[in-house]
Amino acid sequence: MDKAISLLWQWCERYGITWSEDARNRFVRYTELLLHWQKQTNLTGFSTPEGLVQELFIDSLQILRTGCVVSPLLDVGTGAGFPAVPIKILRPEIEMILVEPRSKRYAFLQIVNRELGFDGMKIIRGRIESVEVPVVPGMAVSKAFAPLPEWLELSRGWAQRGAYIGCMVSKADWEAYDFAGSEYSLVSCITEMNRVYAALKADNLRCLDACGQ
Repeated sequence: MDKAISLLWQWCERYGITWSEDARNRFVRYTELLLHWQKQTNLTGFSTPEGLVQELFIDSLQILRTGCVVSPLLDVGTGAGFPAVPIKILRPEIEMILVEPRSKRYAFLQIVNRELGFDGMKIIRGRIESVEVPVVPGMAVSKAFAPLPEWLELSRGWAQRGAYIGCMVSKADWEAYDFAGSEYSLVSCITEMNRVYAALKADNLRCLDACGQ
């Protein structure tokens, strides 16, 4: 466990992301909960602290580097809490709305919320198409809800009301999307290990050429 958490701390230090003892303790507890529940249900597909940190925690936190993660954050199809929970651990001031339709994952998120002692995290059970999001998000994001074209179509209403739209996709999927004539423009973009982490806005401008598009 210590080695895995140390890798996470080093990543935060590399990118100037604030780290604290409270964050460390919450990451440890979150990891423990994930590993415990993984024995009962396939939450993540990872069974070691190192796998969780390298493949899920850091992947979730990359979107922070866009500088566009603002409150309230809406995480659609959050699953076991990605990317919302790692972001909340490092940015506890951000209000969160997590939407998850699957009952076991919803129950797990309720336990995470209680065990980690979060303030300002609302968990909604249901499909995003049929639930009422109580506020306009400052950013809407999803790690694995749908392919990029479907995600941008779903997000259009939030974008038109001023929300940033967070994208976390493979470089191949990003490059395959035709932004020509899109109502989205690119605000910020990070490329790491063949993954693209981007924040978009809707303003009828063509997407900028910052990620090799």
